[in-house]
Amino acid sequence: MNWPIILAFGAMIGWGVGDFLIQRTIKKIGELETLYWITLFSSVILTPLVLDDLKYLNIKQIFFLIVLGCINFASGFIHFKALKIGKLSVVETILSIELPLTIIFGLIFFQEILSPTQIILIILLFIGVILISINFEKIQKKDFLEKGALLALLSGVIIAIVNFYTAAQAKSISPLLAIWLPWLVCGLICFSHISRRRLSNFLEHSRQHGRLILAMVIIDLGAWLAYVYAVAQEKLTITIAITESYIVIALLLGVLANREKIKKIQYVGAALAVFSSLAISLISH
Repeated sequence: MNWPIILAFGAMIGWGVGDFLIQRTIKKIGELETLYWITLFSSVILTPLVLDDLKYLNIKQIFFLIVLGCINFASGFIHFKALKIGKLSVVETILSIELPLTIIFGLIFFQEILSPTQIILIILLFIGVILISINFEKIQKKDFLEKGALLALLSGVIIAIVNFYTAAQAKSISPLLAIWLPWLVCGLICFSHISRRRLSNFLEHSRQHGRLILAMVIIDLGAWLAYVYAVAQEKLTITIAITESYIVIALLLGVLANREKIKKIQYVGAALAVFSSLAISLISH
């Protein structure tokens, strides 16, 4: 039984459902509080599991993990901001841009090989992202881009860096530490901002939406754990290609559960992006 591939599919499902829950949580408590619960709270949960590994960390590794934590904060905040103002179906499809970028990082730094077919599919994915990002009925107006589209595009670039950086740390240090310390740093940054505001609001939000927050944290943390353990044993290009299919789940939840409406040409773009992502995952196996 190929456990890394099974874990990759688990991460795919977790990220799709997780982003759906994240968007709902953001609309209730805001992006900073949502990011805090996912990162700092998850780090606390993982602390007992990493105590033995901490003594093996050197200064250079700690530095790289802290830098990853800062990048995590940037990617998470921008991603969550895009989810707050944009449609789940649009934002998540645009985020599929992280797939070819992560694969390119794998090619450059891990000496992994990209076939001509993969190159063609990556180009098709880029075209799909462009089609879903633009509202062609407003092409002559200043607001022709879908809300959150530029933020989603920027987030996709940064998330690709996070995917690669996390994979590198999971392979060289340990899967758990690749999450624990960066998320701890990210969570502390979030809390430093939250503490400047009224903590009473934060505590009230926690009480009112505790079940939603808990479900979101469990699913998202589970997805990331599946990813780091998968990528620690399997090629980055294969793992990320499989997990990137989470956009299918997010797209369906956005249209069916959130009742989001997108144009026909955007459906074409979404279909093209989803097809390309799935095809890359299949031929990369």
